[in-house]
Amino acid sequence: MRFWRRKKTLSRWTAGAAFALCVLALAALLASAAKQRRDYLFLQADINGSAMALDEAYHYSGALTLTVRLPEWESRWRPMLEVNATNAAEVFLDGERLGGSQAWDGTTLGNAFYMLPKDCAGRVVTVKSSKKAGEPVPFLYLTDLGTIQAITRANTAGAALPAAAFGMMTLFTLGLFFYSLAEGNRPFPVLLLSLASLGQTLYFYAVCRAEYTISPQLYGLILSLSRAILFAFPSLYLLLGMKKQRRLFLPFAVLPALIYFMIGGFQTVVPAFSAYAYRIGEVYYVTAAMLIVCAILEYRDKNPVFCLFVPALALSFAGIGAACLLSWLRSGWLFAYLQYLVQILRDHQPDTTLYWWNVLLLLLCFLISVLQQLQQMVAQETKLQMLSAQKSMAQEQLAAVMESADSLRRMRHETVNHYTVLQNLSRAGEWNRLEQYVSSLLADADAIPAIVYAAHPAINAVLISMLARAKKQGVKVSCQADVPQELPFSDTDLCTVLMNLLQNALDANALAPDGAGKWLHVDLHIRGAHLYIGVENARFAPVDYDGKSGVCRTTKPDRASHGYGLPAAQSVAHKYQSELLLEFPDGKFLAATALQMPK
Repeated sequence: MRFWRRKKTLSRWTAGAAFALCVLALAALLASAAKQRRDYLFLQADINGSAMALDEAYHYSGALTLTVRLPEWESRWRPMLEVNATNAAEVFLDGERLGGSQAWDGTTLGNAFYMLPKDCAGRVVTVKSSKKAGEPVPFLYLTDLGTIQAITRANTAGAALPAAAFGMMTLFTLGLFFYSLAEGNRPFPVLLLSLASLGQTLYFYAVCRAEYTISPQLYGLILSLSRAILFAFPSLYLLLGMKKQRRLFLPFAVLPALIYFMIGGFQTVVPAFSAYAYRIGEVYYVTAAMLIVCAILEYRDKNPVFCLFVPALALSFAGIGAACLLSWLRSGWLFAYLQYLVQILRDHQPDTTLYWWNVLLLLLCFLISVLQQLQQMVAQETKLQMLSAQKSMAQEQLAAVMESADSLRRMRHETVNHYTVLQNLSRAGEWNRLEQYVSSLLADADAIPAIVYAAHPAINAVLISMLARAKKQGVKVSCQADVPQELPFSDTDLCTVLMNLLQNALDANALAPDGAGKWLHVDLHIRGAHLYIGVENARFAPVDYDGKSGVCRTTKPDRASHGYGLPAAQSVAHKYQSELLLEFPDGKFLAATALQMPK
């Protein structure tokens, strides 16, 4: 089953590796752009002449004065002062007015920038404004044009990276869906993954565009609905892949999704929902727990989807754990971020942790879909190659039958001649010569192979053809076929097993050096409720045994066109609850199976 990888798919793996390198290069480029090389310098200002602290100023209402002495600013760029204020403000440098800003009206950024002289270190900045209780206090930052540009690029790339990643996943899943649809399948669960990744693409696109360019209600709706879709669809995809545990997992996959979608998704539209939305994600704790339980049960039942999902999930957890351990040993940020996720869970704010959990599920489900499609392609290609091999074998069988027909025509012609000679000798009374001629004919008849090896017509036809070819190649043949005229197996399956095993035996004997003894033994008999088929032959070359598939790989140069005989025989054995036994001691090779008779 693995021979397809030898030649034809080498280019596929090369293309896949090249594509992966391109993805990693793109990710590295965007990540490098997303890294902030320099940040704003926050200025700790005195509020009303140090008369109040920052927390007190939050509840203060009235005129407000902030003063700060500027520090050193080492940069090739000219320093700038950023004032982040929601109300109108006037800015002064050593008592000289730099400018003013208007109150934030809900659409502008609410930030004002003022160019400072290069020798501003030690000079005093004064900001005069007013505020109401509960309004934020103005914040002051020292920056420059280069820092602003770097941070803008970093923020844009920080949103563009996940948007590009989810966008690529959307395109891949759509392509996978339409390809499978064209092949006659209906992979509708893949559309769930496409919609989930599309929702995240739209969300990060909105982040790139900034929330100030659209209404807060629409921005919040995009955020909430994208999270709702992401939380629901990977679990629904896995639900559709379940078999025995589908009914058990159904309420845990559907009900939390509906609750979160209604309350969390529309919290910006229905203000009453916002009081519960920050905790509503906790309903997915039960979904995650039941998913793991049902996945393990499906894995135990050998569900193909979960035979991929469970090991992939375990490897993901192991990789994350190893990365966190390494980060902890090196005092890195990943371990600290994990602690942050645990803390927000304790604070009943589950959305961030659930986001990463469902992103992991989305990636694993996408990987499962790709692997399943590859398996289907491999199975289809292998089936086509096996059919091609069977066609080639059938053509060889036809050639052998035609050769036998020619032999029968020659035998008929020779028989007529023999009868004529016998008749003439009898008429002439040449009894001694007649006896010598008959003895010669009997000696020649001993060399003619038996016409009937087995009572079963299909088995007998295969044995006659294949063993005649063996004798023609100088192979010493012995056959014991004790089978009835009728068997509860299809002729096609019987011929597939017997012809493939005999063909392998002929190929093995063909490798014999000059003077080596070539031999072949065939054994067929009924053993209880099983039909035993065994072929033993001489071996003159090493065997390339594949322990994973349980068959031997072909050693012929053109591996793409050979190596399907034993897998075909193995598939028939599995069809009848049996195995294909292969043994290869020194100088011998045995292939045998015991097909269980259908009831």
